[in-house]
Amino acid sequence: ETWQTDPLCIAVRSATAAGITVVVAAGNFGKNLLGQESYGQISAPGNDPSVITVGSANANNTISRVDDSVNLFSSRGPSRGGYIDSAGVRQVDNLLKPDLVAPGHKIVGAAATANNTLNWNLLATTFNSLLVAPLGFTQKVDETQMLMSGTSIAAPAVAGTVALMLQANPGLTPPLVKAILQYSAQPIANANLLQQGAGLLNVDGAVRLAQALRTDVQSVVEAGNIATGASLLAAGKSMPSASSTINGQSFNWSRIVYAGGNQIVSGSALFTKYQPIWDHRLVWARKVARRYTVTYWSTGTGSGTFVKSVSSASASNQSLLTSGVMSATLLTGISSSLAKTGTFTPTATLSGWLVAGSGSLLGSGMTLSNGVVLSEGVVLSEGVVLSEGVVLSEGVVLSEGVVLSEGVVLSEGVTLSEP
Repeated sequence: ETWQTDPLCIAVRSATAAGITVVVAAGNFGKNLLGQESYGQISAPGNDPSVITVGSANANNTISRVDDSVNLFSSRGPSRGGYIDSAGVRQVDNLLKPDLVAPGHKIVGAAATANNTLNWNLLATTFNSLLVAPLGFTQKVDETQMLMSGTSIAAPAVAGTVALMLQANPGLTPPLVKAILQYSAQPIANANLLQQGAGLLNVDGAVRLAQALRTDVQSVVEAGNIATGASLLAAGKSMPSASSTINGQSFNWSRIVYAGGNQIVSGSALFTKYQPIWDHRLVWARKVARRYTVTYWSTGTGSGTFVKSVSSASASNQSLLTSGVMSATLLTGISSSLAKTGTFTPTATLSGWLVAGSGSLLGSGMTLSNGVVLSEGVVLSEGVVLSEGVVLSEGVVLSEGVVLSEGVVLSEGVTLSEP
């Protein structure tokens, strides 16, 4: 179901509009029953544009991040929810997801047991290999531990990072938090935008960038007291160096930020100037832009604290991005898995172009006019160009072994030919 009507998406979008940063697991549907890579399998509510959708990375049993990879089980984008329009044609969301990845393979954590004994939970009982005995742990009552893998294991690493960011700067809005996480992420080699988003979680970079920004952003946004293009930097602060060193290894930040569902933007202006898309009450995804209004209870305990209702309406004409922001959308081209372009562009390749100064400056920004955003964004061709042979959900293998979620309806105008 499209993010516009899915009840889980409505719930997380309402929470975001109230100023709560929502982190969601991408899902564990990255491969089909035949073990083939499957695209278009982001699960709800990770398909909502307002949340931070997290895929799973594999550290491959080393401390070094150089050999990290994206787990095959981790759900790939784009989002494939949709709806039937008035003409009876299914319209597909095709939003860029996931937003980033985080460690989610064989993570050691607390294990639930019954009655303060070593009576293991059902999962550990069924799959004894999940217990951490092979790692040399001695299981003790009330201190039991087990191994877990999945995007639901990766998402808490991002949620914990968000907590650190908000501790360092409690004034960040949810979309600004997501942008910081993406911009500072470390691209994983040989993984594309639909597999890893902007890259691997970088706690160091995210917290340092959060510390450089003013701490009243959310309050002035909600009060309507910040102008488009106003300085976002805290007094006496400047943009930190866009690189990090972890375990003695240095790397450049991705400098990639998703906007509008299928736009890729970059540049320091995203954080030195206030961008209207940092307003958590505004949701923009492709041709849809809606503004949310949150009403709070006005009487009783917690007056003005607890949400009473959330409503939305089409956003009025306004600026979405300011001049000086760098657009990286055109760098990617049309989606082709063979050519590794468009949505299949390796994140590290796109990041390298941005580090080298490539991209197009938005001279006049980007504007919502008469309810329409006049920018196409990354050309998804209904999500994936089926020119190299994509495995449909019905299980028909055309050639290369890339899978396109719940199936492709040919009436959507997908062409089976190499561009």
